[in-house]
Amino acid sequence: MIVEIEGVVGEKQPGMVVVRTSGGLSYGVEVPGETERHIGGLGSPVHLYTHLIVREDQWRLIGFHESTEKLVFQELLEVNGVGIKGALSLMSHLGVKGLHQAVLAGDWQILKGAPGIGAKIAQRIQLELMGRWAKSSEALSVTNAAGSRTALSAAREDEVVAALTSLGYQRLEAESVVRELSASEPEARLREALKALDRGRAH
Repeated sequence: MIVEIEGVVGEKQPGMVVVRTSGGLSYGVEVPGETERHIGGLGSPVHLYTHLIVREDQWRLIGFHESTEKLVFQELLEVNGVGIKGALSLMSHLGVKGLHQAVLAGDWQILKGAPGIGAKIAQRIQLELMGRWAKSSEALSVTNAAGSRTALSAAREDEVVAALTSLGYQRLEAESVVRELSASEPEARLREALKALDRGRAH
C-alpha cells in the first residue's frame, strides 16, 4: 500500500499532480483544492500523504498535504453514498476546517453547496460525522450552548425516527427499523438504522 509519496512536481493540472520520485517512477495523484494550493510549480519538492483505492478497472491514488486531510477523506468515504468524487468536492469546497465547522454546527446546507452534493447526502454526512467529531472537538460545547437545532441533536435524545424522516425516509419505515436497533448510544443507533434501511432497499 502506498501511504506516502515524496519527489518533485513533474506535471500539475487542476485536481491532479504528477510526482516524480528519486527512484525514477512518476505517480499521478489526485488532490483536493486545499492540498493543491500547497503544491509548488514544476520541479518543486512535494510530499503527500496518500490513500490508494484499488478497483477492477483502475487504481486511484489520492494525495493530501496533511495527515488530517487524509483522515477526513477516509471518514467521508465511510458515509454511505459518498464516493471519491463527492469527498474530494467537499474538501475542495470547504477545506478540513470549514467541513468540521459545518458538521459540528449542524449546517448541512453549507455541505450542499459543494458540487455534486445533494440535500439528502449532505444531511447524512452531517448526521454521521457529527457524532464522531464532536467527541474529540472543543467545538462541541460551543455547539451545545448555541442550542443547535439539528437532526442529530434529536437523535441524541433517542429521537432517531425524527432524524430518519428528515433524511426522507417514511415514518412507518423508520419506526419499524428503530424498534429492532441493538445499539444504545444515539449516534450508533442512527448509523445502525441507516445501514438497515439501506440493506432493505437494496433487496
